[in-house]
Amino acid sequence: MTHTPEQAREQANKTLAALYATVTDWDEALLDQVLLAVASDGTPFSMNDVRQVVPEDACRRAGLYFHALVNREHPVVLDPVGEVVSINKKARGKKVNVYRLTAAGRAFIEERRAARLEQRKAAA
Repeated sequence: MTHTPEQAREQANKTLAALYATVTDWDEALLDQVLLAVASDGTPFSMNDVRQVVPEDACRRAGLYFHALVNREHPVVLDPVGEVVSINKKARGKKVNVYRLTAAGRAFIEERRAARLEQRKAAA
C-alpha cells in the first residue's frame, strides 16, 4: 500500500509517540542529571560521554530523549556541533552527533528538575 506524504507523516508521528512513551520519568530524570554533569562546563559532548556513566537500559532510550531535546524550538536546548564514531560495539562504527548545551537549554533542564522535586514534595 502506498501512502501519501501526509499519511506517512501521520504514521511516523504515531510511531514516535509510542516510542517516546517508553522514556520513563526515571530515565528523563537520570538523563537530565547526566546532561547537566557532562555539559555544565560548555564542552561539547556526545552519546559516547553519556554511555560511559548511564546504565545500558537507560542508554537504549537516550536516543529518544536527545531527539526530543534536539527538536525543541523554544527553547533550543542542544546545538549539534559535529559527529564522532560511536563507542558502542553494536553500532559498528556508526557516527553519533556531538552537541553543545545552550544557556537556555541549561535553564530549561534545571527548571524541569526543580519542577520534578516540587512534584515529589507535594506528593509526600
